[in-house]
Amino acid sequence: MSNLYRLGFDIGGTFTDFVLTNTTTGAMELEKCLTTPDDPSRGVAKGIRSLFERCDLNGSAIDISIHATTLITNALIERRGLKTALVTTRGFRDIVEMGSEVRYDLYDLFMEKPEPLISRDLRFEVTERVDSDGTVLAAVDETEVIRLAQQLRDLHVQSIAISFMHAYRNPDNERRVADILARELPHAAISLSSSVAPEIREYERTSTTVANAYAKPITATYLDKVSATLDSSGYGRRLYMMLSSGGVTDADVAKEFPIRMLESGPAAGVLAAIFYARQMQIPSLVTFDMGGTTAKVGLIKNYEAEKSGLFEFGRVARFKKGSGLPVKVPIIELIEIGAGGGSIASIDKLGLIKVGPRSAGAHPGPACYGLGGSSPTVTDSNVVLGYLNPDYFLGGSMQLDKAAATEALEKNVGTPLGISAEKAATGIYEIVNQSMVSAMKVHIAERGDDPRKFYLFAFGGAGPAHAYELARAAQMKGVIVPSGAGAASAMGLVTSAVSFDFARSLILRMNRDTWPQIEALLREMEANGREIIAGVDAAAVGEAVTVTYQLDLRHKGQGHEMTLTVPTDLVRAGNVDAIRALFFDTHEARFGHAHRHLPVQLITCRLTVSAPPPPVTLVRHEKTGDDPKTALKGRRPVYFPELRQFTEADVYDRYKLGPDMTFAGPAVIEERECTIVVGPSGVVRIDEFGSVFIDIQKEGAARA
Repeated sequence: MSNLYRLGFDIGGTFTDFVLTNTTTGAMELEKCLTTPDDPSRGVAKGIRSLFERCDLNGSAIDISIHATTLITNALIERRGLKTALVTTRGFRDIVEMGSEVRYDLYDLFMEKPEPLISRDLRFEVTERVDSDGTVLAAVDETEVIRLAQQLRDLHVQSIAISFMHAYRNPDNERRVADILARELPHAAISLSSSVAPEIREYERTSTTVANAYAKPITATYLDKVSATLDSSGYGRRLYMMLSSGGVTDADVAKEFPIRMLESGPAAGVLAAIFYARQMQIPSLVTFDMGGTTAKVGLIKNYEAEKSGLFEFGRVARFKKGSGLPVKVPIIELIEIGAGGGSIASIDKLGLIKVGPRSAGAHPGPACYGLGGSSPTVTDSNVVLGYLNPDYFLGGSMQLDKAAATEALEKNVGTPLGISAEKAATGIYEIVNQSMVSAMKVHIAERGDDPRKFYLFAFGGAGPAHAYELARAAQMKGVIVPSGAGAASAMGLVTSAVSFDFARSLILRMNRDTWPQIEALLREMEANGREIIAGVDAAAVGEAVTVTYQLDLRHKGQGHEMTLTVPTDLVRAGNVDAIRALFFDTHEARFGHAHRHLPVQLITCRLTVSAPPPPVTLVRHEKTGDDPKTALKGRRPVYFPELRQFTEADVYDRYKLGPDMTFAGPAVIEERECTIVVGPSGVVRIDEFGSVFIDIQKEGAARA
């Protein structure tokens, strides 16, 4: 059997999603099952078995298997890593506790700071020093390191983070200590800051290295289990992993740098949106991904998502920047704007309804799952409000208990507030939506855009049920829900090209004299990238590989830098004057000013190496007529905030809706992995790929 299929699977906090794509026909098969938090590989095994049985396939038909997971995020947030130690330059072991000394809330006298991943008794110092220009001022004393190794052995340390001052400029001392510790402690995992995050700013670099070391042992064990699961199905090839930057690499690289996978699932969702956008020829979208735990939005412009070099996890104040632990890794820029379907609703100290951040997860899950959960969640509210059909959740393979959802809402929210379960559900739904709308509008405005210019591209298990209200309140054009929206992140896995991102700090004035040093570093990074890409995709050589160059630049004396994408021809030609002019022009366009008389300073070189995209296209659906009544399943009462009441709404079977069909809301469209809610001001049309467009009439947006 020829290898015609690409398999993608994404483990979320509540569900694990699978997509199997035929690279010849473009046909997709989807699967969705509950995540097994105690051992996520069990959920993977169950889903793959079910998918292969339904498609009458085995693993030998799969050409490539790509995976995204929340394992690293959960391990860091829940502090489930193995015993980890930090080794740093003498005098700097408290850097992870001191942080940047910036208060994320100036007026909170009782401001809580995030606890470091490694406690002070497991942070050790060695005598060594490298200057900011890379000069070794004090070499490593082997005897001292051997004594340290004995201490670590006695403490049963299983993973070690090594982060020395200015190691990004010269890693010799870090590598020397790593060699000694590897010899003395052969079973310990070791992470070097000069490999994990070779960039300026010691707090962020050390925090990133610590997080990588903390997750490294459990990641290796987990990926070995997943690989064994695939092998047992007959796959027998390498497992590949999605990175937070949207790149794809093999499992061996992911084991070495697990921190690169921190936001792999959400990144895959954005890549899926870009893939659909290209097929539909809509270059700019706002993405909305709402799953079981969180909701996130991103901005796509000209088929590209903006990337960031810094991310925070484990925030003690959920939506406050600076309240979490930083990691310096390339990452697709997304913002968490709200709760997920499993987020728990409660009454706060002021007697008001509060949703999240606690989640019921997959086990016990929302009350309506019937798995022992008793706390009211967003999903329970959606059942009571008529959005979800208890008899058709996951296509009918999982029955929901509406009575249990009603009881949970009444007991925990309704009775304390003296309102009915339906009123409690209404309050939860509207609070969740309003908080998401506010955060989304700020996110778009901060990037100099207007939400009214965009469609909201909705996916995730809960996204299509909330998207209409968000788009209406933000006065957007409407909503797009692609085929297989409930498993879109997994779709992003099978449509993504193999790529890898590099970043190295090199602090120099940007001029003709320093260009040879900059060029040498870029060449070194490109060579490393091409080697990694060739190891994953043997056909990705020479001109088939795309290289994107970025430079972090600032005016001399400025406190913060700006990332500038530099055209390849300017880099290859070494045209420093044109690069400087591009920096000034971009800075002026973005911030309204540029100091052209000042020197330009380089801080960090960034580079992305990419293989060609895989040969996957969407299937064009045949027209089956233009009467949507052929897809009607029935009617049921549904609550619409627009009308402030329950209204009888038509319920449609998505699988029977064909191209060019159109109808007006209110309506509900059901498919196996998600449910689409269409308000009274929405007009539905189906495109040639089966995507659902909900165009919002202006009078509906005006009532938001």
